[in-house]
Amino acid sequence: MKCAHCNNEIEKNDKFCSKCGHFTSNGYTSLKEKGLLEGVTVKQQGRFSLVLGLFFIGVLMFLLMMIIRGQDLFKPILYLKKQVNDYIFGYNTSIIKYDNKYEKENILSYTDAISFIKKDFNSQKWQCYTELNVRKIEEELENKYSIPSVSFCDLDYDMVLTFKKEIDKMYKLFPKVQGLTNITFTNIKNENYIAYFQPMYQFVNVSESINSYNKVNKTQILLNSYYFLNKDYRDSGIKKIVGDNYYVEDATLETTLVHEFGHFISFSLLLKEYKISNITLETKENSSKINEILELSNKAIFSKKIIEEAMKNYNQLYKTNLNIDKFASSISKYASVKDKNNNLIYDETIAEAIHDYYLHDMNMKNSSKEIIKVIKTRFDKV
Repeated sequence: MKCAHCNNEIEKNDKFCSKCGHFTSNGYTSLKEKGLLEGVTVKQQGRFSLVLGLFFIGVLMFLLMMIIRGQDLFKPILYLKKQVNDYIFGYNTSIIKYDNKYEKENILSYTDAISFIKKDFNSQKWQCYTELNVRKIEEELENKYSIPSVSFCDLDYDMVLTFKKEIDKMYKLFPKVQGLTNITFTNIKNENYIAYFQPMYQFVNVSESINSYNKVNKTQILLNSYYFLNKDYRDSGIKKIVGDNYYVEDATLETTLVHEFGHFISFSLLLKEYKISNITLETKENSSKINEILELSNKAIFSKKIIEEAMKNYNQLYKTNLNIDKFASSISKYASVKDKNNNLIYDETIAEAIHDYYLHDMNMKNSSKEIIKVIKTRFDKV
């Protein structure tokens, strides 16, 4: 009896050919009646080994690609995620989240607090389509000015370079300022602000008792992605956004960052006068002092004293009798803006005076000049 496939001699009861492995008629009958037999088992074992080998080769290739390309493998998924976010918001947004919160974290020192802030942003930065030159600028600013995180995610190089020049100059004009933890984007769903200074954002162990966990707070400058990541809005110019002469003369969309730095500078001065360099690490020992500082900031008690002192000096020097409204309005419209109770927002007056100083140096308005004198004198004393 011969195999129908290879013509090899086989026995009558053979279930498969010993030469080529094909089933005989007896083998097919047995398979139909009894299920898998020896030949099938051998073949299936061979197939399983092949599949297992291919699986491990695939895993090794994937790991090798991860090493070579890193997290770039996930860029297509992130691109789709960003497109969904942009569709929801109706404009280009940032992938970075500035408002994460964490609980039950063991923060033992200021170093731990800074490391946690860095970790939070670094865990997100890989999602950005950021040029290498932009990343270098971010790292330079972080290291040079002890800012734990600077993230210009997806912002074009030219504007990043402009921001770098502004930040460099601000620290040159006010070298004693410290305590800023991050500069990044926010995706606010309206046009409430172009940029925003947030003196304290409770970040780690927010809801926990100060007796159980040290807390971590961020002091941050936030840029509205609506304006800075959307070319049409950005190119429209500051006048179209806020109107003529709202900010100090020669202000641009980019220099709104300087205005926010003005808020940070006055807040930094407040901290120094209360013998504290930052509010990043909040402990049982300093919690009451931090709350006191925030109350002074929120109620504008400190900024009001600066403006009143500067106005008094102005009136004495120029032999005038300006009231506080006229003193502030001589800088810009924004410098004289009022709250819902018709009280001058002193923090905005200070920020605009610093904005004026940045843009015009000693050619700034005389009222700005007196405010800057008070601020610099106070920094020299602390």
